[in-house]
Amino acid sequence: MGYTHYFYGLTATPKVVADATKIIEASGVTICGPRGEGLPLISETHGIKLNGFAAAGEAYETFSLPSADAAGRGNHAWFCKTENKPYDLVVTAILTAAALRHPGILRSDGHWESWTAGLTLYEAAVRPLSLDQKIALELDIEAMRPEHR
Repeated sequence: MGYTHYFYGLTATPKVVADATKIIEASGVTICGPRGEGLPLISETHGIKLNGFAAAGEAYETFSLPSADAAGRGNHAWFCKTENKPYDLVVTAILTAAALRHPGILRSDGHWESWTAGLTLYEAAVRPLSLDQKIALELDIEAMRPEHR
C-alpha cells in the first residue's frame, strides 16, 4: 500500500515541463534523478522522472510523468508512492500543473490538506489559481479520499 498518487492519462506536455522546472526551482526541496541521486530528468521528449534525495532518506518511488509520445506507447506506471517524503510537495505541484493543462484522471490516497502545500507551491512558482479552479480541485481531491471509494 502506501501513500500513492494515481494519474492515468496525464502527460508532460511542453507547458507542464516548463511548469515542473519552475516548481522544482521554487520548492526548496532537494530533487534528484529517478534513483534519488543526480539530477532529475525533465524534457519534452522523455517526460519527467524524479525522486527525493536518497542519501538523506528522502527518496521512495520514482515519480515518472511520460511525454505525450511515450504515453501513447503504453508501458507506463500511472502511479507513484511517495510515502509523504519531502519530494511529495513537488509531485503534487507537478500533478496539479498536469491536471490543469491536460485532461486525465487524478486520484490520491491523500486528503485536501495533503495537497494544499503543493497547490501553494504551484501558485508561487507558476501562476495563481482562480477561485473556481481551487474549488474544482478541492472537490476532485476530496472525492478521491479512501473513505469515498
